[in-house]
Amino acid sequence: MSNLQQVARMLAWKRHLPGLKAWNRLCFKREHPALARTVFGIDFPHPVGVAPVLERQADLLDELRDIGFAFTGIIPGETPLQVIAERLQARETDIKAAIELRAEGDDEQLARKRIIRTYSLLYDFTDCFVVDINKETGLSSLDDLSDWVDILDELLNLRLCYERYIPILVRFSPSHAGEQMERILDFCLLSGIDGVIAPGILMVKQAAEYTKGRLPVIGSGAVTTPEAAVALLQSGACLVEVAQGLEKNTCSTAKRLLEAIDNPFQSL
Repeated sequence: MSNLQQVARMLAWKRHLPGLKAWNRLCFKREHPALARTVFGIDFPHPVGVAPVLERQADLLDELRDIGFAFTGIIPGETPLQVIAERLQARETDIKAAIELRAEGDDEQLARKRIIRTYSLLYDFTDCFVVDINKETGLSSLDDLSDWVDILDELLNLRLCYERYIPILVRFSPSHAGEQMERILDFCLLSGIDGVIAPGILMVKQAAEYTKGRLPVIGSGAVTTPEAAVALLQSGACLVEVAQGLEKNTCSTAKRLLEAIDNPFQSL
């Protein structure tokens, strides 16, 4: 369990203590107006968010915003979709939520149906969707772009049926390198995919340079130091998602990263 996950459990346990939310906002949340940005049509107060490894049940949305994060990914998992929809609708803060779509299970057709159902039922409640095409987190039979084209095309076509436009992103795995990554980027540019999530500095840089800024890139990976977050942004990322906290004072992770991003030349 990561230290950020440990903090999540602590927040869930202490959430009803009088004054805790106000205390968290006072100690850990800082406004950085210069870091505000609009990415794939969504306004973010700053570029630091949380990877879906932490927020799996959509029950810590406001707590994560209170300690300074701008967005979080959510893996529906075993949580009923209706419950997730209600929690997204009940958000009291402006934290943005991204629903992660994965082909999990042993039955490929059933996994496809589950993706479409999740997309359809949560469309009106989320801020964006992330399609994870990493075979290491889903069905190994879906290990190439060609295996995902039909699913992605169906999601893009379904989006035309809604009045509200919700961005769709694609998450790369570390194995999507070189020519394979370029093929996926070509598909994203031609099909209407709104952005990509790339792990590590090299893949962020490749995606940003190959698309020449036409496709927003979110940098992910082991952001365990303020310098790592700054490096991802300098490599071409528009946003950074954190999966691991810093070694000390994990509740202040977002605060420390934002201070470094706001003052990249300051000694950390």
